[in-house]
Amino acid sequence: MPERDDPHGTPHDGMAALLALGAIGFIGAGAAGGALARALAERGGRVTLVAARQREAAQTLATSIAGCRAVSDPADVLAEAEVVVLAVPDDAIMTLDTALPWRATHTVAHLSGARGIAVLARARGLGAGVAALHPLMLFPRPTLDATAALARLAGCTWALEASGDVVAARMEAIVAALDGRVIRIDGADRVPYHLAAVLASNYIVALMGAAVEVWEGFGVAPETALAALLPLLRATVESLERLGPVRALTGPVARGDLGTVSAHLAWLAGQAREAMSTETPNAGNQTVPLDPTALRDAYVALARLAMPLAQARGSLDAAAARALGDLLRRWEPESDPAR
Repeated sequence: MPERDDPHGTPHDGMAALLALGAIGFIGAGAAGGALARALAERGGRVTLVAARQREAAQTLATSIAGCRAVSDPADVLAEAEVVVLAVPDDAIMTLDTALPWRATHTVAHLSGARGIAVLARARGLGAGVAALHPLMLFPRPTLDATAALARLAGCTWALEASGDVVAARMEAIVAALDGRVIRIDGADRVPYHLAAVLASNYIVALMGAAVEVWEGFGVAPETALAALLPLLRATVESLERLGPVRALTGPVARGDLGTVSAHLAWLAGQAREAMSTETPNAGNQTVPLDPTALRDAYVALARLAMPLAQARGSLDAAAARALGDLLRRWEPESDPAR
């Protein structure tokens, strides 16, 4: 049964486990750190201290959490907190690790997806328990309030690397209290793990940006183009969730439609030639225009990534796959005489 006497936030099964962690301090008050701090406090965690490079951000976060206060010096967080969360940019983690007065009683975790526990070598050497705990999720600005943060984190997967079983159990308690799930990875897994996250999120945004610009090319306003394309993206995500990548794949590669793929590539090549012949310096602060050569190369690469899915789906037979492979090879960068 859920705990019923929660003085810090919403009653939840994980409240006792969070309270057992002791005082939790945050260094960094950005989108991820702010959302996590508020969510933990809402679930009963004792989030008591926050420091940030911008004092105003720390003060805003601290004010939103009962019993929390902002401090100017990150070392002040270590003086009182037992669990310290480094919610800072990747390049700042090692700087803080080498600068702060860690104690053996500390458990310190950073939230980077690309870095493991190796960047906390000094804290570990001084006896602290260390962890890399990355939520596989987006955190918008302005920072989410507690209710929105909990909703965003529900069902989230967290990638965990820890220096030992005790530290791992503490991190797993945090994730469980936020209704998430943990996957354990080690330092060697970090780059491919983070690469996959970039493919699934950042580059989807980049592709949508390119799609919007393609529509702009035939006279559609960007906001209209985005509004038209987003339902297609949502339906694709729903299909992925329901069917998985193999069965969700549709389109010309899935059908083995060489004529359509060839037409797409020829159009992109024509756009690239036109861009090269009319290239002018970017004026003022205007948006950098779409690079049709880069888009063509991306199209070829993505078509190649789609081919195994289409073959597994059974909609692209061996003969069509060979023909499609031959077509794509003619458009690959090293085969392009214009380069």
